[in-house]
Amino acid sequence: MNANVLQKVMEQLADQRARNEREEERRRREALAKCPEIGRVMDARREAVMKSVYSAFAIPADENLTEKVEAWNAQIKALLVQNGFPADYLEPVFHCAQCEDTGYTGSGKKTLCACARAMYTQLLEKEGGFEREQTFENYDPNVFPDTPMDDLPDSQAAFRTVSQRRYMEVLRRKCEGYADALPNPPQRTLLLYGGSGLGKTYLLRCIHARAREKGVPALCVTANQFIRTARQAIFQRSQEDLDALYETELLLLDDLGTEPLIENVTVEELFNLINERQNARKCTVLSTNLTLNEIKTRYTERILSRLRDAHACQTLQFLGRDIRQLPNR
Repeated sequence: MNANVLQKVMEQLADQRARNEREEERRRREALAKCPEIGRVMDARREAVMKSVYSAFAIPADENLTEKVEAWNAQIKALLVQNGFPADYLEPVFHCAQCEDTGYTGSGKKTLCACARAMYTQLLEKEGGFEREQTFENYDPNVFPDTPMDDLPDSQAAFRTVSQRRYMEVLRRKCEGYADALPNPPQRTLLLYGGSGLGKTYLLRCIHARAREKGVPALCVTANQFIRTARQAIFQRSQEDLDALYETELLLLDDLGTEPLIENVTVEELFNLINERQNARKCTVLSTNLTLNEIKTRYTERILSRLRDAHACQTLQFLGRDIRQLPNR
């Protein structure tokens, strides 16, 4: 796991705990100003607990302390409600109740809390330069030509009478349907493939944005970042970042085919990633400029077979002209 990114997570959690303490103090002052009796009950409870702490040394233990504390707690809650506050208004404030904003859970061996993992992946994505403004709401179909795609090759002749704008609207709806069905779309893997400048990365990031809106843990990386992470895991025995790619509920892998082909790394690690995520019924979105035949040539039949399994993977082919090359754009 990237130590610098993890350190930033811990710093953010420390800031959160400081905000929690300030909020707890603000609530205490507010409640006591309105109902001083709450303060007197709290003082009595605190004094009894402190006496119990010292009882092992000098003061006889109060055998009824537990019952007394419960009675004081009930009295405080009743006074809070009587004065217009929630019954739990003076309870400790936590953003995450599982780890109490420490970032770790477990009584013995500590493990990184889900909230800290989510913060870690968000920071990792931010450092990777991914922006969040690309959403389905901001999608503009007018960037695509509204004329028939009559220059398509014979293998795509069936779409020559359809405009690129209309065709892309169909693909946008399919991608949005996948995003809206998260975390349980009918086909957990989604492959976006076609030439450059056809909107694959934009729609991939739209899915990412919708997943975050729905609270689905997601991680978006380029294929090049994935291979660097896999190579580091192999040669530096640093597994945490790679584990995050396997474990996140939604993985978005962009620009497949632009990463270096490293012997015994690229093909093997990509197959393992796709295969294990499909077996675990995790959601994966991949984008590539490669054709299906080129995927087979570059990554072998084993990987292509996983992507052509209609029960596990939905494939969307992007057609038309590169909008970056269109005049007056």
